Amino acid sequence: MPTTKDALDALFHPRAVAVIGASDDGTKHGYIVLNNIRDTGFRGGVYGISRRLKDVNGIPCFPDLASVPEPVDVAFLAIPAAAAVQAVRDCARAGLKAVIVGSAGYAESLDAGGAERQRELQRIAEAEGIRIVGPNCNGIYNAHHPVSIGFNTSHAKRQKPGGVSIFSHSGALFDAMAGRLAMAGEGLSLFASAGNEADMSVLDYMEYSITHEPTKVIALLIDSLPDGPRFRALALQAHAAGKPVVALKIGAAEAGAAAAVAHSSRLAGDAASYRALFDASGVAVVSTLEGLMTASALLARYGRRPGRLGALSTSGAGASLIADRCEALGVPLAALSEQTRAALDGHKMFSRIGNPLDLGIFGGMRRSGEVPALLMGDPEVSVVLALLHSMNPWQGDPYRAAMARARETTGRPVLIVSPGGLPEAERATYETMGMDVFTEMDIVLEGIGAMLTPPPVAVPTIEVASPPALPARQLTEPESLALLRDFGVPTVPCEVCGSAAEARAAAERMGYPVVLKGVAEGVAHKSDLGLVHVGLRDTDAVARAFTSAGCATVVIQAMIDGELEAIAGVTRADGVGLVLLAGLGGIHAEALRDVTMWPIPVTRETIELRLRNGALGRVLHGQRWKHPGAASAFVDVLLGLQNAAVSLGDRLHAIDVNPVILGAHGAVAVDALVIPAS
Repeated sequence: MPTTKDALDALFHPRAVAVIGASDDGTKHGYIVLNNIRDTGFRGGVYGISRRLKDVNGIPCFPDLASVPEPVDVAFLAIPAAAAVQAVRDCARAGLKAVIVGSAGYAESLDAGGAERQRELQRIAEAEGIRIVGPNCNGIYNAHHPVSIGFNTSHAKRQKPGGVSIFSHSGALFDAMAGRLAMAGEGLSLFASAGNEADMSVLDYMEYSITHEPTKVIALLIDSLPDGPRFRALALQAHAAGKPVVALKIGAAEAGAAAAVAHSSRLAGDAASYRALFDASGVAVVSTLEGLMTASALLARYGRRPGRLGALSTSGAGASLIADRCEALGVPLAALSEQTRAALDGHKMFSRIGNPLDLGIFGGMRRSGEVPALLMGDPEVSVVLALLHSMNPWQGDPYRAAMARARETTGRPVLIVSPGGLPEAERATYETMGMDVFTEMDIVLEGIGAMLTPPPVAVPTIEVASPPALPARQLTEPESLALLRDFGVPTVPCEVCGSAAEARAAAERMGYPVVLKGVAEGVAHKSDLGLVHVGLRDTDAVARAFTSAGCATVVIQAMIDGELEAIAGVTRADGVGLVLLAGLGGIHAEALRDVTMWPIPVTRETIELRLRNGALGRVLHGQRWKHPGAASAFVDVLLGLQNAAVSLGDRLHAIDVNPVILGAHGAVAVDALVIPAS
């Protein structure tokens, strides 16, 4: 049985390729794919499989694979789904290592038999050892071999060989991506349309490209991931190999999250969970197709650039516009050092020194010839963006010369954005001087943001106790609190009571005021049903609350005073795995929707760093917060939740701790919900 690497070697470097379902009809995939393979320069054998045809445009056809005069490594199936299943089995038995199933009609189909056909493809792959691309995909491309096996418009073109490998769940967007990549001046390495991933997934192609020498950047257009932890491990490998990864996640609908029981599951929507995974993995994130290809091209040309952006413009309005768009897109601007500011001050005529820098305050090039070099030489600046318009030679040549000198002196990449466009000669002048020219500010800023993406965080090893037993149902609040207490989460003192007399006695022992909560199996949010009674100050109040709750069992808790309510939790996000989250809590947690998230496992240092950037962290580290120990105590809560999640593993779906009361006492969980996996 071939390994995945063996199969992908054969897929991207085949000796001979066959198209099953060859056709002489120019509108059919069996015609298009066959001609694309030959016409894009493949130097190996190309064969059609057809019982009717002898050749297609001079490409020989044979009735079956056994009749082909040389071994075939890869076949493209240009036949309907109903026939493709048996054809994959035939390919496996003929010794092929990989097959591309282009047809639709599998799990994506409304046809009841589609899902079963896809399951049968999976069974064949496992039993026969053949590897499958797709189904419901349009093929692959290796610009270096070269080999193009597919029916997209770009499969018919000879793509410029380059350093960017693209792996996508959308094959139809291949032409748009390849075209945009060429516009950015970069070439293609590998392309694979993952389709339904009955066998090989986008992660298999990603793993292959890490050791593929021509690949310099890995670009991903994904609907979802099959395995978040594996993706995180591969991203670390890619970083170690010096190959940046940039991702465009599509389909960020939150419909599934909206129906979830746990607050944490509803707050940890698809987009937020994936963003947390990408951030931890050091993967650059973009939001547009144009940004994906621009980022890939810039990363291929310049690599990662640790640091921040230095920007300049020929006008104050332009400088303000850059600042606004950087804030909106999350692109970090360098805080210029005192030395840089002092040096720039010596050249200005008016106004203040800042970043972005307005060149107009220097009164023309007579006084500002050294300004670009001073800006680019700042220790925090690693990339430079200049917003410029078309200028006559007497005006523009000094600017261009000054920026070219600064680029050569500092080694910083200089990117020009001119929203109105530039005459070809003027554009060529910038490019000859080593400066890239763009017309769309947001797109180039997406690319710059990718270059500035922080490196991945190492995945820590978490050692925890053996997992406790879990019932096959949602845990009650006292059960949830008891479980979390065993993992080090500080919880409110509480007693479970089965009668009003027991509740009164528990309250006396605990000391007033107390809280009474009804315990109803399967009820996630007790306050919505009037089961929570707070501030009870005597036995009569406890008795009335017991009657009002209407439950056979109640819990008596100490009344915890604090100044802030937080939410902490764990949820299992589809495609990502277990994620930890924290934010402002209480009954308005979902309305606030301000949470920070981390894929599990995560270190204390990473939790503390990212927590500071959210609203909760800003409060806990703000000047008006008077309890400095609360922030550290809250991180302890999060680490306890992580311990529980790692211990429970696949048996856990979600944990809610809402609220966690923060104040002089530190952090105490007063309500909890643990939901086992179905």
